Amino acid sequence: MFNFGSQITREKKVSYFLLCCGCFTISFNVAAIVAAIPAMSVDLRIPGILVSDVIPYYMIPYGVGALLYAPLTRYFSYKRILGISLFCYALACFYCANIRTIQHFLLGRVIMGVSGAGVIPLGLMIIGQLFEKNVRGRLVGMFFSFSFLASISGLILSGTVHWRWLFWIPSLIGVVTALSILFLSLEPFAHICRLKIDYINTLKKPCIGRIFGFIAFISFLFHGVQKWFGVYLAESYHLNQMMISSLLLIPPVSGALGQMMGGYLSDKKGRAAACLIGLLILSLSTMSLYGKYPLLIVGLILGLVSFGWTIGHNGISTILTDFPDTHRSEIASLNSALRFIGGGVGFKISKFFINRGMSFEMNFLLLGVCMLFSGFFLKKIIPD
Repeated sequence: MFNFGSQITREKKVSYFLLCCGCFTISFNVAAIVAAIPAMSVDLRIPGILVSDVIPYYMIPYGVGALLYAPLTRYFSYKRILGISLFCYALACFYCANIRTIQHFLLGRVIMGVSGAGVIPLGLMIIGQLFEKNVRGRLVGMFFSFSFLASISGLILSGTVHWRWLFWIPSLIGVVTALSILFLSLEPFAHICRLKIDYINTLKKPCIGRIFGFIAFISFLFHGVQKWFGVYLAESYHLNQMMISSLLLIPPVSGALGQMMGGYLSDKKGRAAACLIGLLILSLSTMSLYGKYPLLIVGLILGLVSFGWTIGHNGISTILTDFPDTHRSEIASLNSALRFIGGGVGFKISKFFINRGMSFEMNFLLLGVCMLFSGFFLKKIIPD
C-alpha cells in the first residue's frame, strides 16, 4: 500500500501483522455487543437497561488494566506480556460464551477488560519503536482499521447467529494469535524496556497532561453517545435485531475509512489538523441525532459520528507515537487507560440521566454541544 520505511524486515512485517490480529481479537465483539443488548435482554430475561452494564464492566477494568502493562515491560518481554494477556482474554471470552446469569457475565467482562487492555498500548509502543515517523500515521491507521474490520464481522454475525458466537469466535482467534506470538521467534517482540515508569510525573508535564485531559474528556462524551446506539434504535425506532445490526454496520465501515483518512491528514497536513477536522465532524453529526429521520439518514449520521471520531482518534494517537522513548511506554498505557475509564464513566453518567427520563435525543444533543465547545481549546492542547 505504501513504503513502510527503510530497512524493513520480514520480522517487522510479521510482528506488525500479529499486532493487528490482536487488535482484531479484542475488537470483535465491542460494537456487536452494543447491537446485541436487546437480544441478550430477551435471552437472559432482564431489561435492556440492566444488560447495558456489560459495557462499563468492560471499559473501566480495561482502563485500569492498561496501567499495568507499561510497568511490566521493565521486567518481561513484549512477547511474554502480549502472548499471555491475549491467551487470558481468549479464556475470558470462552467463559462469557457459556454463562447463564448476568452476574457471571459481568465477572467475565471484567476479566476481558483487564486482559485485553495490553494490546493497544503495546501495539503503539512497538509501532513507535520499529517504524519511522513519516509512516507511523498510516501504520497506526491500518492498525486501528483492524478493529473496525473486526467490528464489521461481529455485527454481521450479531444479526444472523446467536449472540454467544460473538465470544466463541474471538476466543478461538485469540488463542491462535497468542500462541503465534509466544512460539514464533520474532526479534521485535523480544525487547524489554528497562526505563522507569512514573505516570504521575509524566502527567505533570504540561504538554502531556493537557493532551491526556483532552483524551479523557472527549472519550467521556463520545462513549456517552456511541454505546447507546443499539438500545436507541430499538426503543426510538422500534427496530428488530437484524435491522439494528444492519444499521450499526455503517459506523465501523466509515470508521475504517476515517482511520485511513486520519492517517493521511496526520502525515501530510499535521496531527493538529487531523484532530480539528475530526472533532468538527464528530460534534456536528452527534448534535444532528436530536431529530427524527428516515432510517437511511439515521445510518448516514451514525456513520459520520464514527468517521469524525476516528479521524481525530488517529491524529491524537499518532501524536503519542511521536514522543521520545523515555515516555513512550507510559504514554501508550495512559492513552488506553484514560480513554476507557473516561468512556466507561461517561456511559454510566449518561445512563443515570436516561434512567431518570432524559431522552436519547436530548442526551446526544447536549454531549454534541460539549464536543463542539471543546474545539475552542484545541490550539492550546495539541502541539503542531
